Amino acid sequence: MVEDAEVAEAEAPPALATALRARSSEILATWVAAFEQSKVRFRRMTKAAGHTGQVASLIDALAVASHDLRPGSDAAREIERNAAYIGARFASEGATGFDVAALLIELRNAVAHFWAPFDDGSLAHMFEWLIVIAQDAFATAGMQSLRERQSEQLEVGTPIVELLPKVPAVFLVGAASAPVIDGLLSRAWMLAVGTGAPCLVIECNGLVEVGDRDFETGYQAFLAQAEGSALQILLVGARRALRDRVVARTLEVGLTIQLFERVDGAVAHAIERAGYSIVRHP
Repeated sequence: MVEDAEVAEAEAPPALATALRARSSEILATWVAAFEQSKVRFRRMTKAAGHTGQVASLIDALAVASHDLRPGSDAAREIERNAAYIGARFASEGATGFDVAALLIELRNAVAHFWAPFDDGSLAHMFEWLIVIAQDAFATAGMQSLRERQSEQLEVGTPIVELLPKVPAVFLVGAASAPVIDGLLSRAWMLAVGTGAPCLVIECNGLVEVGDRDFETGYQAFLAQAEGSALQILLVGARRALRDRVVARTLEVGLTIQLFERVDGAVAHAIERAGYSIVRHP
């Protein structure tokens, strides 16, 4: 009797895999209907028809892993990858985390009928883990997308202007990434070179403290480009710790730098260096 039970236990996973593959179309159709009507969803920004291919892949991966359905196991690796991909894709479509959860919950429910004869609790446990993976990928992709949008907005919208002929200035704001800072300063440098300006005003009052390290990294890359030139850097409004490091790095490459608390002082200095006379009327 014991031997018969052991044989049945050994044969169960192959039977389950066969059942899942044979009834995959039925499972998929059940999932489509359940997902569209799921009470877990709110905004319903995404349609089931757009994700049938991913869900079909999940069903197939479940069949492959049915003999060892444990989080982190080699057999479950493909399921976990598919769940992460689904989470990231939903983020790119403007869906919500509720949609991600609904997809996996309704798939679990659709599969549970076929899994019931062999279930030892592994199905529910595995889908809990898949929801965690998918939600983590959803959040990560959403944050990455937000960072990219912010970087694009800062790169395009940051003012790089010629206040007067030969008086270029860049007004930095927010917490731009190091590559964005490098790009902005390089554009300001090209403006200074193109106009024959003796100074470049870098206004930092709008930078938030969390972005200081990225500014320093981007500024270092900019110095590699400007090294050896006669350009004078006019740094405005930088916090003391950042200011001291920027001064040291600037002097290391042979450029000169002056510090200002207010932008009007820096502009006045740049105007005089550019050959203008400032006349103050009473």
